[in-house]
Amino acid sequence: MDQENRMPLSRRTFALASLSLPLAVAAAPAFAAAFQPYTPAAFAAATKAGGPVFVHVYAPWCLQCRAQEGILSRLVNDPKYAKATFLRVAYDEQKDVVAKLGVPRSTLIAYDGSKETGRMSWGVTEADVVKVLDSAY
Repeated sequence: MDQENRMPLSRRTFALASLSLPLAVAAAPAFAAAFQPYTPAAFAAATKAGGPVFVHVYAPWCLQCRAQEGILSRLVNDPKYAKATFLRVAYDEQKDVVAKLGVPRSTLIAYDGSKETGRMSWGVTEADVVKVLDSAY
């Protein structure tokens, strides 16, 4: 496109855009903010609170993990799961937790309080994920 066909950006338009962008970003749900890193203290606090707790064992290089992440990133903002706590176990960095849980990567575990209610490894459909999440309700 040549210079003559471009609309000039007025100061007012630029100012409005500059103010709107941070608000839009702040208002958008963020997947990373919804999942907390797994720590024994975070897990204990979440299970003690009594609500649903979901633990996702994740490795960024794992295709099944990434498929589950895509599904969870949509569901984590569903009002149905608003009172749930979502924790992420870093498979490569938290080998002690992985061993304690006795799971491979790409595993989702559901708890209702401290009681485990569901577990799934390798499932990559929304139905697989929802079945585990719904087991905690």
